Amino acid sequence: MNLITSRTLWATSLLLASFASHAGSNGYKMVVIAEDALAAPIQAGALTTAISAATTQQAQDPYARQMNLCVAYSKEGNIDKAKDACHKAVTLVRQSGKRPAELQRELRSYAYSNRGVVRLLSGDNIGALADFQRAHDIEASVISQHNLGKLTAKLNDKTLLIASSNGAAAPE
Repeated sequence: MNLITSRTLWATSLLLASFASHAGSNGYKMVVIAEDALAAPIQAGALTTAISAATTQQAQDPYARQMNLCVAYSKEGNIDKAKDACHKAVTLVRQSGKRPAELQRELRSYAYSNRGVVRLLSGDNIGALADFQRAHDIEASVISQHNLGKLTAKLNDKTLLIASSNGAAAPE
C-alpha cells in the first residue's frame, strides 16, 4: 500500500513538473523532478539560485538532482554543463533498480528526452533524434511524443526545403 501511494505521488509530481519547462528549449519539453529541492527555483526561473543550491544542499535522489541540473543549465545556456548533467541522469537511472519497473521506464524515458533537448540545443540533431526515439521506445509519454514529433517535423521541413531549392520534386 505504501509503495503504491509513493509511486502515485512520484508520478503525479513528475506529470505536474514536466510541462513547466518550455522556455529556453525552443518549444521542446523538458522534465523537472518535483521531489528535488531545485525544482521550485527552476520552475520560478531562479536558475542561479537553483544551481547555487546544488552545491550546498545534499540531494536525496542523485538522479532527480542531475535531471534538474540538466534543465537549469540548459535554460541558463550553459550547454556543456547541461550535457554533463543529462548524461549523468541517463547513467544513474539505468543503474538504479530501486523503483517499480513501470516508474523506472518512465524516468528513463524522461532522462533520454531531456538529453535529447540539450543535444538539439548544441546543434546535434542526429543525437537528439536518437535520444527522442529512444525515449519514445522506452515509454511513449506525452513528453517523448511531443519532442520526437516536433523534431521529425522540423527535419522533414528541411528535407523538403532542400529538395525544392535543388529543383527536385518533393517526396510524396
